[in-house]
Amino acid sequence: MAIIKCKMCGGDLNIVEESTIAECEYCGSRQTIPNQDNEKKLTLFARADRLRRACEFDKAAGVYESIVADFPEEAEAYWGLVLCRYGIEYVDDPATGKKIPTCHRSSFDSILDDTDFDQACENADAIARRLYRDEAKAIENIRRGILEVSGKEEPYDIFICYKETDENGGRTIDSVIAQDVYDSLTEKGYRVFFSRISLEDKLGTEYEPYIFAALNSAKVMLAFGTDFECFNAVWVKNEWSRFLALIAAGQKKTLVPCYKGIDA
Repeated sequence: MAIIKCKMCGGDLNIVEESTIAECEYCGSRQTIPNQDNEKKLTLFARADRLRRACEFDKAAGVYESIVADFPEEAEAYWGLVLCRYGIEYVDDPATGKKIPTCHRSSFDSILDDTDFDQACENADAIARRLYRDEAKAIENIRRGILEVSGKEEPYDIFICYKETDENGGRTIDSVIAQDVYDSLTEKGYRVFFSRISLEDKLGTEYEPYIFAALNSAKVMLAFGTDFECFNAVWVKNEWSRFLALIAAGQKKTLVPCYKGIDA
């Protein structure tokens, strides 16, 4: 039987047979777990959870969707989709040492109204349902806080999307090129979101409220890349995929790929 990992820290869980909840001995998190009735399903969960913990939310969601297609009564798969939709990453709380959720993909829509959350609760037993609801309320409070902060931000005209640092922690050529464009655009009077500058006074705070505000207000995104890996870096992709989702939802926005040294 496949090993079930902690959804918060990735440690191996000790599972009581037929239980729908478990407590991680490494991070102390009490959490819901999938039904252990199918080896293929558990293998898919292992892959989806690994991608989600790496903040590869779109890829993880694709795997959770395949689980839902084959196992439509699996509550944990619907909950996985919820975590991906809101970009939930579990981080250490400095005050308690416990794992707490942080949101990388906020929304104007409440998690409590999410159809996948409804499906998770509907297909869960009473104990797991209570945990889903408690965690959803915690995420909802985070979402509301993000909206409160983002609502105070002035709207942007243009969002510049790019990779700031390379694998050695140095600045990328993408960042240098993007800043040249940022300087030119701001000189022309445009309000431009460029994280190197726009977030420089936000150290020690969550970036999501400011990114969320900029993504939703900007009418144009310039996505820079000098190789395919730069375009597909986790946080770069997180920005342009969210912008594309807003376009798909009917918002009048334009995404412009700005590339150098690669094939179109």
